[in-house]
Amino acid sequence: MNIIKQLAKPKFKVSKSDKILMEYIKQNIERVSHTAISQLAKECGIGESTITRFVKKMGFSTLPDFKVALAQELMFVNQRYIINRNIESDETALVTARKLLDANIGTLEKTLNSLKNEDIQVSAELLMTARRIYFIGIGNSGFMAQDSAYKFFRIGLDCTSYDNSHQMIMMASLVQDKDIVVAISHSGNTIEVIKTVELAKTNGAKIIAITSNQHSQLQAIADLHLAYAARETLLETGSISAKLAQLFLMDLVYTQVVKQMPAVAEKKKCLTTQAIELLR
Repeated sequence: MNIIKQLAKPKFKVSKSDKILMEYIKQNIERVSHTAISQLAKECGIGESTITRFVKKMGFSTLPDFKVALAQELMFVNQRYIINRNIESDETALVTARKLLDANIGTLEKTLNSLKNEDIQVSAELLMTARRIYFIGIGNSGFMAQDSAYKFFRIGLDCTSYDNSHQMIMMASLVQDKDIVVAISHSGNTIEVIKTVELAKTNGAKIIAITSNQHSQLQAIADLHLAYAARETLLETGSISAKLAQLFLMDLVYTQVVKQMPAVAEKKKCLTTQAIELLR
């Protein structure tokens, strides 16, 4: 029984909830086999009974049976497609290069199409009026947090970054009203980030979330959610597509801030540049 083909062309009458679940499975196919039914229902916004009925429509008695079959099918597929189902293991490097380039362009296009002008404007205003800004992230998202803090600091905004869980949670205990926490997490479910923003929010901070997951814990907690379109398989962790999408969003918000306060931004950037020159 070919699950992937059935997801593309189902042989049964598809309900609205079925469509939501099918799209979620296709977008997160590598991790569905390891996701509990309660979490699956929560992230899709549907009932557990709907999921049970769906797997029966697909020809399986239970969700565990469906998961096992899907995992086995993916193992077979991945023998040929090492990174994802666009890249074949026996193709040349230049063929792969073209596919990666097209995928990166596609990610930026999808991210752009999903953006709302109001969200970017509100993000910029929150940062401009913040008492202090904290950028946080773990792993690859931690590097993005550091880069973002540096970028905004150069134009005079009071900001810092944390990628250490202990420092993050201590920071969250000390935040105040008018502080902003910009939380970066590809999955939107990174436990260190979730615990930090939960505590920070109880202490009065506003939360801006940057994640690819529209149904994540982080998205649910945040006051404002900037989503990007990049998806990663197991071996694509830290892919250029995800990093580009995150950079694109941060650069867009940064540019919006500069547009709102051009004279101040230019003055502060000149001062910080001159200060760096003293070290040369």
